[in-house]
Amino acid sequence: MRIKSKKSGHSKERVSRRVTKAANEFGERAGKHFSERFVRRLPNIHEVRLWVVEWVILVLVVFLLAIVQNIWYGESYETEAFVKGGDYSEATLGKISSMNPLYATTSSEKVLARLLFANIVSPDSTGHLKHELADTITADEAKKVWTLKLRNDLHWSDGEKITADDVVYTVGLIVDSSAKTTIAVNFTNVKVEKKDELTTVFTLPSPYTDFEDTLEFPLVPAHILGEISPALVYESNFSTHPVGSGPFVLNAMQSATATSTNMQTVYLNRNEKYYKSVAKLDSFTLKTYENSEQILEAMRNSDVMATAELTKGEASELPGSISRKNTLINGGAFAFLNTTGSKLSNVKVRQAIQRGVNMEKVRKDIDDSQILDYPILQRQEDLKMPDLGEYNLEEAKKLIVGAGLKYKDDQIVDNSGKQVMLNVSVPQRDVLTKVAERFGKQLERLGFGVVLNVYDEAKASTDFFSAVVRTRDYDILIYEVDLGVSADPFVYYSSLQASGSGWNFSNYSNGLADDALISARTTTNAKLRKTKFESFLKRWTQDVPSIGLYQSTMTYCHMPNVQIYSENSELTDVLDRFSDVQNWASRRINVNMTP
Repeated sequence: MRIKSKKSGHSKERVSRRVTKAANEFGERAGKHFSERFVRRLPNIHEVRLWVVEWVILVLVVFLLAIVQNIWYGESYETEAFVKGGDYSEATLGKISSMNPLYATTSSEKVLARLLFANIVSPDSTGHLKHELADTITADEAKKVWTLKLRNDLHWSDGEKITADDVVYTVGLIVDSSAKTTIAVNFTNVKVEKKDELTTVFTLPSPYTDFEDTLEFPLVPAHILGEISPALVYESNFSTHPVGSGPFVLNAMQSATATSTNMQTVYLNRNEKYYKSVAKLDSFTLKTYENSEQILEAMRNSDVMATAELTKGEASELPGSISRKNTLINGGAFAFLNTTGSKLSNVKVRQAIQRGVNMEKVRKDIDDSQILDYPILQRQEDLKMPDLGEYNLEEAKKLIVGAGLKYKDDQIVDNSGKQVMLNVSVPQRDVLTKVAERFGKQLERLGFGVVLNVYDEAKASTDFFSAVVRTRDYDILIYEVDLGVSADPFVYYSSLQASGSGWNFSNYSNGLADDALISARTTTNAKLRKTKFESFLKRWTQDVPSIGLYQSTMTYCHMPNVQIYSENSELTDVLDRFSDVQNWASRRINVNMTP
């Protein structure tokens, strides 16, 4: 064994020497070859320099093209996407005197209320009523007892849980006349009881098939306001330091400086306790202004990003770079005739106004799609509308004489020989005010004297709504009202609403009209419901408590490159634009697309 091992060792040594010798010889030949073929020929490179330069350039071009292609195709796999963060700002009309949503009257206050507080139910982007704070809403077979159950994950912005106590308290505050809230909901004779922590039972005096629609209002916290007298709630600290349930919370409020045109700036932060997904926006800023001219200027100067306060005509004055959306909503402008006032209590006088006012001239510059003749929209309820009769000045004058009045020098005079003067009240708004002026001219052409009282919209909460609307201190009120998701003119024409705390601005009272409205509310039979609405409209046409002027339109102007409500959204109210405000965004970044 030792002899074999020794022979094997000698063999390995011989192989190793051969490999080493071969490697050395290869290295010598390679060096000699490199020297002969490259080093010795370097002095001759000037003879082929053009070829060298061309090849270098070609290589560089190929390299650069590769880089450009990589960048080009890299960008094609990227897109801009809206992400969390950023601020959004809107210009609103009117002063904010209270942040309590039950007292919102100016446009600014209503917008703030919608951002700070959630409703029990609200229309979604399709225009249909959906549950918001409500989890379930059920009724007994007779539609007289309704049970509301709140969601279990609701909290006020201070962390306290939202419960049935808040429902009972809020409804009680709305009903209490000393509180003087501005919520247009009739809970008269409705019994409200707490069943458990999340459940409230409403027992109605009579069946009402659309009762769920009346729950479109916000709750206020009982644990903060419960110990305060209803008459003092408006003046409480809550009006300036609200605790809400909406997508945003109050951060700070700043009054105007000497160099600014806006009256107030309200800074809101996202509400981390909002029951829906937390808002993408870090903050939402409201800037309030006295009139539309100031808002136009603010939009031109990019002081704000958006506004819903301009008419279609006003919006046309903005630069083309600003986007616009025009959307018909379930609301309308009416001339409400005060039926209990001494001058318009005679139905023949009201009928004379209906026949003697040339609506074609009143509606000058109003689109055909906006013409509104009745207090029920066809998209709410498909009805056979009664004939209003055509404009006829001579027939109108005959009705005036038939009412016991006289004409003297083409003027309508009373028994004492004095011209009958009509006080026409209207809030200051571009289209509304112009329509009111033209309406007044038509009244003068009929023979009336007209005093047009135009109230500053920015002061509507004190001067207009409280001093004029609630007291019915007018003969004719030109005003825009919300017609709701479903057809139900009860709140504007029921005799139960003909009071200072009600919304029957005409003080209209007719037993047959009341019966028709109540029957339409209480029946579950769709055919009978239509019949009752048509019956009411016949009475409304004959009695003329109001005259339709135009359907409301929201023109939303906004800066480009922001994410707001969908193009396909159907809005029943201007505030419905905020139904998905938690998805709005203003901050964008480049992100890679998923293959």
